Amino acid sequence: MKDEDKIARIAYASRTALIALQFVANRLIPDHDAGVFTYPAPTGGRNYCDAAVDYALGGFLRWDAQYFMHIARHGYTYENALAFFPFYPLAVSVAGRTVSPALIFCQLDSILLAVFVIVNVVVFKHAALALYKLTGALFDQRLAYGSAVLFCFNPASVFFVAPYTECVFSYLTFQSLTNCLSLHAKYAKPKAAFSIKDLLYLTPVALSTATRSNGLLNVGFPVYIVACSCLKGLKPNSPNLNVLRVVKHFAVAVVVAAFCVLPFAAYQYYCYRMFCDDFVANVGPAIIEHARRNGFVLPGEFAKHNQSWCHRSMPLAYSYVQDRYWNVGLLRYYRLKQVPNFLLALPALAITSRYCVKLLCVNFRRNPRFLLAFDPKGAGQGVYAAEGGVFALHALFLSVFCALFVHVQVSTRMLCSATPAFYWACADNVNLLKVPGRTDSPTELFFRTYFVSYFIAGTLLFCNFLPWT
Repeated sequence: MKDEDKIARIAYASRTALIALQFVANRLIPDHDAGVFTYPAPTGGRNYCDAAVDYALGGFLRWDAQYFMHIARHGYTYENALAFFPFYPLAVSVAGRTVSPALIFCQLDSILLAVFVIVNVVVFKHAALALYKLTGALFDQRLAYGSAVLFCFNPASVFFVAPYTECVFSYLTFQSLTNCLSLHAKYAKPKAAFSIKDLLYLTPVALSTATRSNGLLNVGFPVYIVACSCLKGLKPNSPNLNVLRVVKHFAVAVVVAAFCVLPFAAYQYYCYRMFCDDFVANVGPAIIEHARRNGFVLPGEFAKHNQSWCHRSMPLAYSYVQDRYWNVGLLRYYRLKQVPNFLLALPALAITSRYCVKLLCVNFRRNPRFLLAFDPKGAGQGVYAAEGGVFALHALFLSVFCALFVHVQVSTRMLCSATPAFYWACADNVNLLKVPGRTDSPTELFFRTYFVSYFIAGTLLFCNFLPWT
């Protein structure tokens, strides 16, 4: 059996196990009253279909999944929901509303929950295969297979099935990076010319900026690839040709960046028009009553609330909402009571940071300009090959940002969904091949225990509204 087929089977098997574990835990453990946002779900008219969906999958509708369900069901009717980007919930909303006429015995809410889970299960397989292809192109097949298998049981697994963006974002990221390698192979050629068709390679990058805020970092990869391709083709004794090449590649980089950032910019403009103006919003009475009881800001109420972000020269709703509603900012989470959350995030942060620092240091000592000489050579490269430099730099930035700025417990799911470097570091320390008479080393035992324990504990805690990452 080919590796791709094995990975697909493992991906589906791990999703099945996680859904079953969620079902059992949700039935046996009473839900904790977390006192967090819950969307205004319908209270009447439920039948056997709705009861069955809730019975089987209700444990996934917890924590931030409530926001994604609200957006898919009602749109952006509350300002605090603006922190959750539109591509994933609106895509599910379109799919759910498309099939709902054929499922008249189910309420739309139940259909949407089922679609959320189905989409994540299907996309997860493609994310695992994208990681396998990317890793194989940069390093070797052993590391590629190990990375993909570990991805199937990653420490943030429950968020890759529940209505969260982790699954879709990981696929878009891994596919974006794989596509960047194809673009590098094209633009490294002396007579390469930009084509509108090349934008198809960039579509995953663009969609990632409409899925998560850190999707903006993904824009740096194609720009970096264009820059490295330009430098590779420069000739020492041809100044005129070199200038022409630089101008051409600079123009390509501008087009690439603009195309990729466009969805993010469009969403921010939408937020501004909805919450920085006065008009009568077309929302139902249940939405208005829910807002009144909880003190939520509705669209079209700028004169009433006069939000500060609307007055900024670059009005970004995301940063305001993170600050206003979640108190996200530099060192704000550094409190004694948050020590357990720092310990929860420590393994992912330490594994990723250690690998990235080592890779960057090893290659910097060999060649201080190694980041400017990106040139993937295919299979056979070790896990600390110079071609991993840009990915290590990206992962290290995410690690530092998580440690200093965000609610630190989300570090695990952010790193598990936003960078392949975490899986490369882990796969380099875990041997997935069974060798008779061989026992796991302490390091390998640590990694296996870490993945299995977080896979199980995360599912048990999350599906009952108990604190997790």
